[in-house]
Amino acid sequence: MSMPSIHNDGSACADTEQPSDHSRQLAVSTVARPFEAAAFWSAIALPFLYLPLLVSGLGSSAQFTAFLALLALHVVAIVGGHRYNRT
Repeated sequence: MSMPSIHNDGSACADTEQPSDHSRQLAVSTVARPFEAAAFWSAIALPFLYLPLLVSGLGSSAQFTAFLALLALHVVAIVGGHRYNRT
């Protein structure tokens, strides 16, 4: 049970000045939603970037490094966007 806050002038007030858990969750979801959307759509688009590397072969170390970097980015995008548009 929370106690009312006391102002400098001695008057009491309710704890309505601090944001509730619901408003914090709403703020976090509002900020996180665009990042989840970008991660979701990146997870869909990234295979189109690393498939040409696989088709042409990974003969050089630069191609192999690029493939591994794109694959790691794809995993991050999948994890970041897995909650996008869930109801």
